[in-house]
Formats: sequence, structure tokens, C-alpha cells
Amino acid sequence: MQKLRVVLYTLIFITSVSVKGQEIIQVDSLKFPWYAPSINYIQFYHKSAIKHFYESLNQTDKVKISIMHMGDSHIQSEIPTGVARQLLQQKYGDGGRGLVFPYSAAKTYSSIHYSSKHEGNWQYAKTLKVPPTIPLGIMGMSIKTEDSTASLTYTFNNKFPSNYKTLKIYCNIDSLSYDVNIETDGVVYPVEINAIRLPNNLPYVIVNVSSLSNVITLKCVKTKKSQKEFLFYGLEITSNDDKGIVYHSAGVGGSRFKGLLHIEKFNSHLKTINPDLVILDLGTNDFLYDDSIKSNLRSEIVEIITNIRVATPLASVLLCTTQDLYYKQKNIESCEKFSTLLQGVAKELDCVLWDWFWISGGPKVLKNWQAEGLARTDLIHLTNSGYKVKGKLLFDGIENTMAYLKKYPTKDSLIIDVQKVKERKNKEFSLQEIAKKDSVNLLPKSDTSKIQNTLVKEDKILDVQIKQVEVLTQVSVKHDSAIIHIPTSEVLSTKIDTHKVVNKASVPTTITSTLITDSIVSKEALLDSLNTLAVVAEQKRMDAKRTHTILPISEKISVLYKEEIIQALITTKPLHKNSNKNTSRQFTISQKTLTETIETPVKDTLTTIVLPKPIKKTPQKPKYTYYKVRSGDNLSIIADRNGCTVDQLKTWNRLRGTSLDIGQTIVIMRK
Repeated sequence: MQKLRVVLYTLIFITSVSVKGQEIIQVDSLKFPWYAPSINYIQFYHKSAIKHFYESLNQTDKVKISIMHMGDSHIQSEIPTGVARQLLQQKYGDGGRGLVFPYSAAKTYSSIHYSSKHEGNWQYAKTLKVPPTIPLGIMGMSIKTEDSTASLTYTFNNKFPSNYKTLKIYCNIDSLSYDVNIETDGVVYPVEINAIRLPNNLPYVIVNVSSLSNVITLKCVKTKKSQKEFLFYGLEITSNDDKGIVYHSAGVGGSRFKGLLHIEKFNSHLKTINPDLVILDLGTNDFLYDDSIKSNLRSEIVEIITNIRVATPLASVLLCTTQDLYYKQKNIESCEKFSTLLQGVAKELDCVLWDWFWISGGPKVLKNWQAEGLARTDLIHLTNSGYKVKGKLLFDGIENTMAYLKKYPTKDSLIIDVQKVKERKNKEFSLQEIAKKDSVNLLPKSDTSKIQNTLVKEDKILDVQIKQVEVLTQVSVKHDSAIIHIPTSEVLSTKIDTHKVVNKASVPTTITSTLITDSIVSKEALLDSLNTLAVVAEQKRMDAKRTHTILPISEKISVLYKEEIIQALITTKPLHKNSNKNTSRQFTISQKTLTETIETPVKDTLTTIVLPKPIKKTPQKPKYTYYKVRSGDNLSIIADRNGCTVDQLKTWNRLRGTSLDIGQTIVIMRK
């Protein structure tokens, strides 16, 4: 079987910054035209909703503050939260790594920042499946063993700072629990877990180490006959300094809001973590599969917020909407309804809101993300680069709001008027439909049917590229009773990938059946298991990085996603008879925005167009011809080559600007 290799695209318009070895993507609104920076704020109806976090963030040089980010599969791999953590700690100080979980013992994928392995027999529970079989901790997962020789090992990608010397073991603290030995940096630290010796009722045991390496091992030790088990909720790693930010990331693939209501240790764990900001970043699995907002969803969210307020009365609560989603190629309209729902909850319960749905582009935009290599083919999850964009924009949203509060200290609210954004999206959709119709009219009628027949036979979908339209938009922001209009010039991307190839092969049932361990398979569990493959491939890459001193650059940016793993097991038919001859060619994707190229078997159906046979003996010259844009071309070069002017080319092709895409078809009229 031929090996599949997918190159993680690095965009030439993205500037990378190295922070602790993590690539941070700088978002350019001209190259990500769906993104409107003027609306990237943390919204609030009353300043009291964000006052505590704002004041705490301005004192991180004196006091350590913490952020608790809870989510689903978009968060479990810690790509967006990892970027947000690094950027916040870079500016406000590093207070610690936060909570980490041994995901291997729970039979799921790990964070991309570390891997885990386990020995012995372990039971596990997650918010994915409720009610849980064992008590759940704040991470949304828990594991339990009755094996006195069992162990857990974390291996982190990077070394910790020298001031990381405090470990907190979140576990059941009673006479039934095994003791634990902590091993790191060549030293063993015996830890006695006994409720009698810990009268403060804390849900964790503190271990102070002299130094911390990137490998930490917890080994169960039975020292008394009464000890029968070890129930573990997670390990917290922090610095000894009382300053900076600790950013906890707790994601469970496939989880819904109601899963948080089944966390038995929710109150006690959250109270001891004492976060200054709690981020609720769920919703996808609540309405994805049937595209409907359930009647009880709002009450579940309200109950979760109430529980947070009981545990940490001062904490600011940030609600995040979902991004645009598709399920089985159908756009999920409930994403916009969910955004409206959270706006109402934020107003009623005095929460803050990050409206990711509109910030990321609104409805029917995820295919544009996919065309740029930022979203996966399932049109639900983002790629690693896409999640880095989300993390960067979350940091930007926080920073924009902090700057606004500092500049306007008397303002009591910050609300985005999304009606202006909706109007812009409606105009964009209208322009797309008009451009499609105009592009189709440029083709001869006799040729159109032949092209359509060819596409059906070849199992391809060919989308005509649409020119970019520059639109001056205006976004309104309400402050108290006033509305501030912020004009912004943006380029709306309406181009469609002309190299999209669709195979009708389906995934064999034997593949999916091996991915699920539970006897009852749910849609959420299936997505969780498939998503595991994507992150496991990344973990293998990181393992290779740890065991080799030098890796080729191509290996450092290679990521194998679940779609390509499944595709490797599918036998596809060749595109044409001579598939062994030149069936592969290199092309640059989307306006030279990728510095890397991908090798894909594809047949160019626009290379030649067969015109009807002339009736006269002397063939007439066609009134127009087609030219396909190549690397290095611009309108001036094409005009000189074909004996016309730039203005004529723009008129013939309805171009408002001068930018061209590689592979774009240009109509040239004959004299």
C-alpha cells in the first residue's frame, strides 16, 4: 500500500513566532478575509461581568491568577489553549503549566504538548458518557486502579522552567488509597496519601521537588493492608513564585454541556483552583447531529454557571460560541441560533461572551477555512494551523477588551452589533451567486454539457473560481446607549477550490468498528475515536523528535490526520486510463498562500475546450480563447502576450482588482 503523506501547510502570509518552541500564527485579515478584527472583543453587558478578571490581569506581577478553560474535542488536544496560554504568559508572566491528565489510561488522545503512558489495569470515566462509572474530576475525566503496581508517566515536549517545583496530585484522599512515589529528574519523592494526616480537606496532595525534568512518573505503592485502590483526577504543575498566569485546559472529545453537571468533584476542585476566569467552550455536540437546539440546553448552561458562582463567586465566566459547522455536507444552521442563545444567557446572568461564530466568519464559511488548509475534511474540526489561529484570536480578543477598558474606564458595556456582519454576509452570498452565473455564461453551450458529462464520469466536482470583491464594511459597537461605528476595509474571499476531487468510496465498516471500545457506539464517541487518530499521529511525531537529535524540516511539519489515515485504506479508481503516466503534478494552492506544495493526482478539465466543428471549409477564428494563469503571471504580462490592454482584461473577466490566482482561467477576446 502506498504511503500517504500530508504536508502541514505553512502560509507565506503568516509570520511565525517561537515561544517555548510553539509556532504562533499572526493573523492577517487581508489574507483571512472572513476574519473581521474590528469585532474581536470579549463582550459584556455590564462591566461587573469582567471587572474581577480585568483587575486581576493588571496585578499578575504581584499575584498569581488562573484561567480554567473547559471544552470538547476542539480543546482536548490543547492546540488553541496552548497558543493562548503561551501568549498570555509571555506578556503577563508564567505562573505554571496547570493541570495535565494521563490520557493513555483513559484510552484517548493526549495533548500535543506531552504524551503519557500507563502500566497496570486502569478503569476510566469521561463526561462523554454519563452517568459515569467512577467519580469525575474537574478535567472531565478520571481513572482508577486496584493494581498496587500500576504507574503513570508523563513525557513533556519541552523542559520546564527552573522555578516549576510544585506538584499537586488530585486524587481521592482516604485510608483506602494507595500511597504514591513521584519520580522526576532522577529523584524519588514518597507521598503518603492519608486523610488523617491531611485535616484541611483539600482534594490534592502537595509535593515540592528540588528540580523537575520533562519526565514525571507516579507509581502506586501499597504500604497498609487497608489500601485497595488509587482514584486519580489529574496533576497540577506550578511555579513557586506568586505571580504570573496559570492556564488550565480541560477538554473531553464528544462532551456536551450536560456532562459538566455529572462531575462529582466540580465544586471542590474548582474552589481550590480558584480561577479568575472560567471559559465554557462547548456546544458542538449539543446540536450538531440533528441541527436543533434542545429545549433543555439553556437550563443546563444556566445550572453550570450557577455551580461556578457557588464554587468561585468572584470569577468571571466567559461563554464561547461555536464556529460554523457542517455535518454530512449539510451546513448546521443552529450555530447561529446557539450564538443568539449565549448572547441572551450572557445578558441575563452577567457573563462575558466571545462570539467565535461571527469572529471566525459567520455561516457557511468553514469551506473557506478548509480551502486554506485550516479546517479538516470532516468540516467539524480544524487542522493544527486552524486551531492555532483560533488560539491567537482568543488572545487578541482578550487584549482588545483589556485595551478598551483601559481607554474607556467610564464605559459600562461593550456589545457588538452583529446585524452589520449579517448584512455583509448576505451581500457576500449574493455576489457569489451572481459571479457563478456570470462565469457559467462565459462557456459555450455545446461545451458545457461535455464538461458536465466528463465531471460525472471522473467522479469530480469542478467549481468555477470567483474573483475577490473588495467591500468597505462597517461594524457597530454599542457602549451604554451609544453605538460606535468602526469602518474597516476587508477583502471578502469568494474563491472556490478548483482542484477539489471527490471519490465515492466509503469507509469499510471494519475500520470504524476497531476504533470504539465501548459496547454502545454513539455519534460523539465515533468522532472522539476518529479524532484520536489525528492527535496520535502528532504524538508519534513528537516521540520521534524526542528520540532523535536532528529531524528533517519536512518531518517537523508533517501531520497525519484521521481523514488521510482512513483514505489510505480505501481503494480508489484511477482518474483516467493512462493513470500511470503523469498522473501527478504539483500546484500551489490558493493565491500562492502556501510555501509548500502538495502532490495530488488530478486531471485538469479546463486545459482544453472542444469547440463545435465549423460548417465552412475555412475555420473561423473563435471570438474568445482561454488562458490559465501560471506562476509569475500578472495582468500586464498576460495583456502584452495577447495584444490587449489591462483594462480590456478586467472588463472581459469582470475583475475589479488586479490580483490573480494560479490556475485561474482568464477569458481573452479575439480581434
